[in-house]
Amino acid sequence: MNYVVRSGDTLNSIAARFGVSVQELIRVNNIAYPYYIYVGQNLYIPITATPAPGAEVDRRLDRLERRVDALREDHRRLDNRVDRLENRVTRLERAITPAPPPRPRPTGTPRPR
Repeated sequence: MNYVVRSGDTLNSIAARFGVSVQELIRVNNIAYPYYIYVGQNLYIPITATPAPGAEVDRRLDRLERRVDALREDHRRLDNRVDRLENRVTRLERAITPAPPPRPRPTGTPRPR
């Protein structure tokens, strides 16, 4: 692919834009040290074909889906445990009746026996 250098372009920015290394741009365009480029210069950009997502992506998606399912099951079980514990606490709270407050001691002089 050919690219015409614009104002503000650098070898680094062009390489990053097209996903190639700076060294590769320098090599295929025979740019000599000090590696200057100029506005209007025509550069060849070596583009490699990106492989289509294959079995690796499918395998990773399957593993991710299994993990999500396992986490959902864990969440359901923990939610059930929390419900059971809340029910036990409620029953215990109902079973425990508060003790009556202590009677105040009389103050003053003691009575003779």
